Amino acid sequence: MKKLFLSAGDWSGDVHCGKLVAELLSRHPDWQIGALGSRNTHQAGAQLIGDTGGLGVIGFVSALGVVPRTLRLKNAALKWIDREKPDVAVLCDWGGFNTRILPALRKRKIPVLYYFPPRSWQKTGEGGLQIAAQVQKIATPFEWSATRLQSAGGDATWVGHPILETVRELSPRELLRREFGLSDGEKLLTILPGSRALELKYIAPHLAGAVALLRRESQFKNLKFAVAASDETGAAKLRAIFGPDALVVVGKTLELLSACDLALVKSGTSTLEAAAVNAPQIVVYEVPSIVHLQIKATGLRQKVPFVSMPNIIAGKAVCPELLGESCRAGTIFETARTLLEDNARAAQMREEYRAIREALGETLPYTATEKTADLVEATLREHGELL
Repeated sequence: MKKLFLSAGDWSGDVHCGKLVAELLSRHPDWQIGALGSRNTHQAGAQLIGDTGGLGVIGFVSALGVVPRTLRLKNAALKWIDREKPDVAVLCDWGGFNTRILPALRKRKIPVLYYFPPRSWQKTGEGGLQIAAQVQKIATPFEWSATRLQSAGGDATWVGHPILETVRELSPRELLRREFGLSDGEKLLTILPGSRALELKYIAPHLAGAVALLRRESQFKNLKFAVAASDETGAAKLRAIFGPDALVVVGKTLELLSACDLALVKSGTSTLEAAAVNAPQIVVYEVPSIVHLQIKATGLRQKVPFVSMPNIIAGKAVCPELLGESCRAGTIFETARTLLEDNARAAQMREEYRAIREALGETLPYTATEKTADLVEATLREHGELL
């Protein structure tokens, strides 16, 4: 029996690692996996060492608020590691935490596979390359990331992005539209406002305002609206913002994106999901004033011209980004109205998504989860005991 330590981090890491845990246990039912993760890794069969749910933060001040909790998680992980002595460690994304636990793993001579290495989206510069010499293997979602890490001396493999696996499992678009009660002449606007408290405070009200303006336009009498929520608690909060009669759908984000004609998407992993299912989108984001000051002080906007993953991958403005003061009801309304009326612009966006899906590994002969599981096994063969 082999023992694995896994550190999944925030929500998206937990989703990706849930798939990985399920794949590994399907191959090796006797393996024991201890995880810093949340619902997905636990449901897939991992033993939770600590729950990382709700650790996503915005800005330095918010990050300070979770420091005590992350320190407790680190201590719990090290106690488990010292007690169980795992054969291999799998770290996923969550660079702020995982890079700080790396020295402890190296000291204990535990081989490490890093899945979703820090700043894997970055195409130039030195960001994220430090781990190349610190881990035994790296599974990265982007081809350029593998090339950069290999040049830095790392054993890196382009595995593709696991988002594509979930997309392949979806029902056909027309069937999804019927399930949501849409007729042939109707259009669907899907709204993804986020789930963090700060997102509900600083982003969702502007989206609700834009929806209210669209509802008043006579040319959009056949436009339907749906708000995506991750759970019932979030759904209740969103109904309070968008109104009690708003259609709030729980747990069907990808389905809503696949069925829609346009999506208003909070910047984050969901922008990549929208591209993966071919949904035209407007990316929005707003943060508290203190975070604006941090961004201005660091010159981040000059260093990073785009914030949404589709635009970062493409290196150009494939989809509109309404950030900061542009993330206001009136501006969102005007941009949405233009895209809803301009079929050619929506078609152009869908065409440009093709290159993005290729960058996610659409043409690779394996899935990200399958290949990463192969690399876990290879790490054990090469650096631990033979399987």
